[in-house]
Amino acid sequence: MKKNIVNIFIITLLAATVITGCKKDKDNGPTERMLSFHLHTLVGNTVANYTSVFSDATGRSFTLSDCRYYLSNIVLIKDDGTELPMTGKVLIANPSTMGYEIGNVPVGKYKGFRFLFGLDSVTNHADPATYPSTSPLSYQNPSMHWGWNSGYIFMIMEGKVDSTAAANGTPDFDFYYHLGLDQMKRTIDFSTTAFEVKSTEDMELGIVFDLRKVLNGVNIPQEYFTHTMDNMPLANKIVNNITTAFEVE
Repeated sequence: MKKNIVNIFIITLLAATVITGCKKDKDNGPTERMLSFHLHTLVGNTVANYTSVFSDATGRSFTLSDCRYYLSNIVLIKDDGTELPMTGKVLIANPSTMGYEIGNVPVGKYKGFRFLFGLDSVTNHADPATYPSTSPLSYQNPSMHWGWNSGYIFMIMEGKVDSTAAANGTPDFDFYYHLGLDQMKRTIDFSTTAFEVKSTEDMELGIVFDLRKVLNGVNIPQEYFTHTMDNMPLANKIVNNITTAFEVE
């Protein structure tokens, strides 16, 4: 009888040790992981770059010499519906960079996320000189800010386009699209795109931005320039394409 009591005690002690050990491992696991955007800037199915010749939806050839755009006001939507703003996080995206760290976020399930193409009004009218040189909101080279308008350029897209009537030549004619002003910001809404941040690994959200869709309906040789205010109809046409140019991978 005494031996049985000892055995029961030992078994109970071992079970308690296992349970305690499991709880300790769980408690010591990370409660946050790094969240990043893995962002592909494409032209159709091809990664955008500054050396290739691309074609728009009509088959007309064009090249790119500059393509940069601001993303900001990133908000994560938790599984219970509460929102987690990634306060102060601003990105300048470009074709050659695909990884963008957003920040450490709580482990758990999320219903989705959203962000702004462009900048909110307060940020848009801030002074670039007040930001450190490493900030996306500091002065850029080439510039992403209109000093005369006290605002940022939300997107620059420049290059050359085939100007032949038959659209069978090589890109030879400059085009440039500079989009800005408060009314040009757009909400990119993936609030129903569920994802989970696990304690075992960092999380990447795959996003695609298709420049061919940005140019949908734009006759580039004829509609070849806008600094927004000097060609507002064209600026509106381009920026209204932007909400459909983003997709989740």
